[in-house]
Amino acid sequence: MNKTGTQRIETHRLILRPFRIEDAEDMYNHWASDPEVTRFLTWPVHAGVEVTRAVLQSWIAQYPNGSFFNWGIEWKETGSVIGSIAVVKLDETKEAADIGYCMSRAFWGRGIMPEALRAVMDYLFDTVGLNRVAACHDVNNPKSGRVMQKAGMKFEGILRRAGRNNLGICDEVWYAAIRDDRTPPAPPSPASVSVRLAREEDLPRVNELRRQVNELHVAGKPEVFKPGFGGELRDYLQVIWRDPRQAFVVAEADGAVCGFAVLNHITRPENPFMFERDYLDIDEFGVDKAFRRRGVASEMIRFIRTYAQEQGFRRLELNMWEFNRGALAFYEAAGFSVFRRYLEMKL
Repeated sequence: MNKTGTQRIETHRLILRPFRIEDAEDMYNHWASDPEVTRFLTWPVHAGVEVTRAVLQSWIAQYPNGSFFNWGIEWKETGSVIGSIAVVKLDETKEAADIGYCMSRAFWGRGIMPEALRAVMDYLFDTVGLNRVAACHDVNNPKSGRVMQKAGMKFEGILRRAGRNNLGICDEVWYAAIRDDRTPPAPPSPASVSVRLAREEDLPRVNELRRQVNELHVAGKPEVFKPGFGGELRDYLQVIWRDPRQAFVVAEADGAVCGFAVLNHITRPENPFMFERDYLDIDEFGVDKAFRRRGVASEMIRFIRTYAQEQGFRRLELNMWEFNRGALAFYEAAGFSVFRRYLEMKL
């Protein structure tokens, strides 16, 4: 299995994303304080929002772990978090996961949870590479079973007196889906890609792609990256363009720019601890959502590597955020290796 962690997933009506500490009010008000929502769950209602905040802090601390999968369900219309869906048990040896979920009563009966469950199942099968995804419900809570049915799970049986929730010991009704039950999506066709150094007229399109990268970073590290893509960030591209130590690379497919990279020549002078370091750094890198997994990024890395060698560089570096596990897997497959870690301690 691939330890890709809790990545952002978007559906027609929902955004499934890692929780943030500022979600505490939504979580407490929408479902964690409602005894009707928690009736068949294994945890009691929260006594106050401070309990919710402590729970979120414990979840957020686990996001760097690629085996931790826990999404907040954001309602696109309002931006509010209305529920959660998570892997409550992961068996890596069997490549299997059990799913748990809950949601605000105000949104029951609208097909929202099946929509979220289908999206999470697709992610766990197609990205994480699991073989089995299962869920269970109290026999006295058949509405939860209908969510599983609508998401494509199959009934497997009832385990008598096998579970315990807020009502006591209960019979568990189990549903599951396995990889063989579904037709996997066809892999995207490779794109016919050409890579070149950018021209000034490419910059507006590059900024559109930088917006996508910024949105990814905001979703993964909201306490670090500013939401939106304001004029200051757009205008900064001109500053980079005029810097003689930086270069732009773009990829074209279907007649349009679909990928970009900003390269930066960095020199670190010798000091008492280290020798001089002179290298080419990939400062920014992005591929349009519609062209991902179609070979665009690989072609760009090949071009950048050749360009670096022609310019006399002996080393190509980049840095990335730990939450972006998919990017890490790609870079390692492209030949990069981790040689340094930058750690943090939240106080």
